[in-house]
Amino acid sequence: RYDFVEVEDVSETSTVIRGRWCGHKEVPPRITSRTNQIKITFKSDDYFVAKPGFKICYSLVDDFQHAASETNWESVTSSVSGVSYPSPSVTDPTLTAEALDQTIAAFDTVEDLLKHFNPDSWQEDLENLYTDSGHHYRGRSYHDRKSKVDLDRLNDDVKRYSCTPRNYSVNLREELKLTNVVFFPRCLLVQRCGGNCGCGTSNWKSCTCVSGKTVKKYHEVLKFVPEAGHSRRKGRTRNNMALVDIQLDHHERCDCICSSRPPR
Repeated sequence: RYDFVEVEDVSETSTVIRGRWCGHKEVPPRITSRTNQIKITFKSDDYFVAKPGFKICYSLVDDFQHAASETNWESVTSSVSGVSYPSPSVTDPTLTAEALDQTIAAFDTVEDLLKHFNPDSWQEDLENLYTDSGHHYRGRSYHDRKSKVDLDRLNDDVKRYSCTPRNYSVNLREELKLTNVVFFPRCLLVQRCGGNCGCGTSNWKSCTCVSGKTVKKYHEVLKFVPEAGHSRRKGRTRNNMALVDIQLDHHERCDCICSSRPPR
């Protein structure tokens, strides 16, 4: 009843759950790993029965850029300040935006990206990005900037903060579901998963950022229990106050849970 298979895309910085399937449901769609490393986990509440079991079909997908020959180029123009430049094609005669996007997703730095596309001239291309000699790479805001933009840092920020634990303030009475007591402080900061899973995941609109690991942590607060007909005069609240330890949930790891079907 509770047996299922879980497929995860694993990288050095994150783990994305691509789907979960039970044996009695329809065959899941084809999944292509974005990181060239997947983890398949068989999960059960007790043990796996011999039948019907699970069947996994897989095949190796070659890096399309390595398979391309040196002469397999197509002139692709892009208007940047009125200048056109060639781009390498894949083994297919046309370089699709989807294929290019999947390739770029595998790289963490501009240097590695340029090495992949232009192994013979990547150093020159990298230097031209930040020098006047590479004027055809310029964005409109280049001359107004006081320092060069750090593309690697921007890319790293996305991976670090897209779906991660972050500070949230919670009201203690609401969090603990207690209506007959009052706390000071009234609210505390906890770590809860937040952000989205929009970059580097397929069908990202169907992905949800959820807790992958939750722990309980103790917090010392002042608890006050009001009495019926409580007087507001000073000196009458001592017996109703106490320092107590309360437990709050903190998220230590976040995962992107993605539906196997894109939303309509």
